[in-house]
Amino acid sequence: MPAGAPLGVGGIDFVPTELTLPPGSILVLYTDGLVEARCADIDQRLTQLLDVLSANSGLPLDGLSQAVVDGLAPAPDDDVALLLARICPPKPGSE
Repeated sequence: MPAGAPLGVGGIDFVPTELTLPPGSILVLYTDGLVEARCADIDQRLTQLLDVLSANSGLPLDGLSQAVVDGLAPAPDDDVALLLARICPPKPGSE
């Protein structure tokens, strides 16, 4: 899926997209301050993010978020916001 404009940017059209995520998936939303760093290639930083997420995906979300921040932004150049959500299977009878 191609990248679009960042959330919150006004005056730009966007197309809503729906995805079905399998149970156990982790949705990761973050600001650019997490992956952009001076003297660092953005593609390498994105790969590093994926590596940290993959290596620690079994942790509870608070531990996973700490691992991400520790691995990518222990002393960030910019503000960092990170939101993680684990997709859980529906409870029986709730469908």
